[in-house]
Amino acid sequence: METWRLLDLEYSDAPSNLAFEEALVREVGNGKSPPTLRLWRNPKAAVIGENQSAEHELQLDTCRELGVEIVRRFTGGGAVYHDPGNLNYSICTPKLSHSSLELQNLIFRQALECAAACLLNLGLVSTVVPVNTIMVRGRKISGGAGAIRWGAILYHGSILTNTDLEMVWRILRRQQMTGLTKFVQSTCAPVTSLERELGGSISIDRVKRSLRDAFVKTFKARLVPGPATGQELDAVLGLVKEKYGTEEWNFRI
Repeated sequence: METWRLLDLEYSDAPSNLAFEEALVREVGNGKSPPTLRLWRNPKAAVIGENQSAEHELQLDTCRELGVEIVRRFTGGGAVYHDPGNLNYSICTPKLSHSSLELQNLIFRQALECAAACLLNLGLVSTVVPVNTIMVRGRKISGGAGAIRWGAILYHGSILTNTDLEMVWRILRRQQMTGLTKFVQSTCAPVTSLERELGGSISIDRVKRSLRDAFVKTFKARLVPGPATGQELDAVLGLVKEKYGTEEWNFRI
């Protein structure tokens, strides 16, 4: 049974949270940090994929009016809305050079299975829909994206717990613009949340416990709580200043 670090760490701003994702991958990839399951939340934020256009994915004026941060991640996939009612999880492990594609596919598949098992633990039967989407009664409740970078594999996803679902439709463009084949475009889908489907309140802590239990069973791993390293924390400061906190990165296309 492999030992993984359980890292329950979040920042109060979206750029720092996304910067930590890169710092984590780099440190796991160079062998200075162990395989890690990170649990975290963002403030109100619109997070777009690496190859997306903020202008074409988001209602920019509405984001500014409502105080929604706009941040680009380094992984692919579509635009998503985060708020404190949305639990994010990140699964990061070193890449094995001789079987990177096989290992990547395994990690991505297990990550989806882990989220589905978490929902089942909470009483919801879900359906995994390619690519990287989990649906409940025809509505999206979880999604994710991944990448192999800097010597490591990262999959990060989210579980909509008590997210402001109305905000999702206010800040994301419902209809994609035509003729934009050079950009990755989001797939619009109706969304739901745990509270909506369960018909009652549920705490983020309960979802965290369920996800941890599902991770241990799915990955056959031992989770040991541990802090972020000094190298990871120091890297975040530089990445926010040079990348995730800049318009050059977040609005580069």
